[in-house]
Amino acid sequence: MVLTSPVFSSNHHRSATGPPAAGTPDSAMHAAPTTAPGWTRRGLGRLAAGALFAVAVPAGLSACDLFGADPEPTPEPDPLAGLLADTIALADQYDAAIAAFPELSATVLTVAATHRAHARELARVTDIPLPDPSGSATAAAPGPSTTTQAAPSPPVDLAATRSALRTSEEQAGTAAAAACRTAPADRAAMLGSITAARACHLELLR
Repeated sequence: MVLTSPVFSSNHHRSATGPPAAGTPDSAMHAAPTTAPGWTRRGLGRLAAGALFAVAVPAGLSACDLFGADPEPTPEPDPLAGLLADTIALADQYDAAIAAFPELSATVLTVAATHRAHARELARVTDIPLPDPSGSATAAAPGPSTTTQAAPSPPVDLAATRSALRTSEEQAGTAAAAACRTAPADRAAMLGSITAARACHLELLR
C-alpha cells in the first residue's frame, strides 16, 4: 500500500475555493488601507485645512493681520503748538486794543505785526496751519497754553488796556524763553529771536 501526504497550496493566503478569476488585479486580493500608516482621518483633515489656509494667506501677512492690526498711537502735539496758540491770541489782543483806542496805533501797531510774523514762522516749523482769520484764533493750534493768562477782557480804558498788554507781553516773553531753553538747535535761534523781540515790546509799553 502506498501512503501519500496531503497536498497544500503554495499560496496559503488564497481562498480555498480556488484561484482568483482571470483578469483580477493582484492588489484587489488585499483590502487597501483607508488612511496612510500612522495617520487618522482627523489628522489628515487638519493637514488639508492647514494647507488651504497657507495658500489663502498672502505672503508677508500674519494670521493676526487678518483680524486687524492694533491702531496706530495718536501722535503727540508739537512742543511749540501751545506757544503758537498764545502768539496768535496775543496778536488778536493787540488788534482789539488798537480798534478800541486808535491812539495806540503809533506805539503798538508794529508790535502786533511782529507777533503775526512770529505766528507764521511758528506755524511753518511746526507744520500747523494758521486758523482762518474769520474764525477762532486758537482753534487750529492744538496743545496746552504756555501761559496762565485768561482770555483778554474788552478794553475798559486806555491805562487798563496798556497794563493788560504789558502783562500779556511779559508772560509771552517768559514762555518763549522757556521754550528756547529746551528746544533743539534748529529751533533755538528762532525762539531766541522771539524772546528778544518780546523784551523790546515790554519797553515800548512802559
